[in-house]
Amino acid sequence: MTKPSRNQALAEMLAGDFYDGRIDFGSRNMPEAIGWELMPEVAATKRLLCDGVSPQVLRQFLTFTCALDYARDSDRLWQCAVALFQSRPEVFSPADAAATSRNQLRAVLAESGVSQRHGRDAGAWHDIACSFVTVAAPALCRVIDCGVGDAQELLRELQGKDDAGRARFPLLRGRKIGTMWVRIMANPGGAKIDRIETIPVAVDVQVRRPTENLGVTNTKGIDTKKAKPIIQRKWRDAVGNGNSKGPRNIAGTCAALDPALWVFGKYGCSYCEKEGRRVRFGSACDYCQATFPNQPNA
Repeated sequence: MTKPSRNQALAEMLAGDFYDGRIDFGSRNMPEAIGWELMPEVAATKRLLCDGVSPQVLRQFLTFTCALDYARDSDRLWQCAVALFQSRPEVFSPADAAATSRNQLRAVLAESGVSQRHGRDAGAWHDIACSFVTVAAPALCRVIDCGVGDAQELLRELQGKDDAGRARFPLLRGRKIGTMWVRIMANPGGAKIDRIETIPVAVDVQVRRPTENLGVTNTKGIDTKKAKPIIQRKWRDAVGNGNSKGPRNIAGTCAALDPALWVFGKYGCSYCEKEGRRVRFGSACDYCQATFPNQPNA
């Protein structure tokens, strides 16, 4: 058997610790938990499934909420979205949302705490609803209604524009949010998506931080736009053998590694940076190359 490369081993460590519950959340003064359950969309899905929502309605909820998951506290967004769904489920119905005025949507989303940039968020919500109602993107409608799709076809349709050149899926079409949405449709959304292995990690500060601290890339100081494809390529190569852990429909892919990286960056590396010293969080920490001012012999 071929010995795994360093990056491949790191990917397997990160995913294994995350999905098998071996991350030391106690070192961060947090309750011990399976990392996957910490993901805000997973916690939200669990609550809605307990309420008996159908897979189709669940994926509608996940889609609208995912579109607004940018530059903000994700935990609060998803918690507010669940509360809104429980009181006003029609807001997450494409037909009902499309029939509601933008001003009415703006008021509901703002009052519930679901929106942050109220005008922009409500406008995007309304446009996305209208695109689903008019079946402007059949592949997207199919993955929500029937739970089947193709990753690359979905990403292409997200970029669609109407006859006036306006985006059909504003906010949701973003490169980071778009790939995250495809992963969310697969799990926790439960859709069977072909070519899910082509979905890269969604690079943000939380994913970039552990990637660089673990020495997977030497991209510190490089502009994010230039660093992003380098980071994505390295992790894609690392999970190429498909042996890394993950939940149903995304195991052995970057779609499964992405949440593990995100949690490792948010609760692992960021904590060490604030402390100014290395505080072990998981097995991958043994490969950390970051230096800290309060670390002995740093």
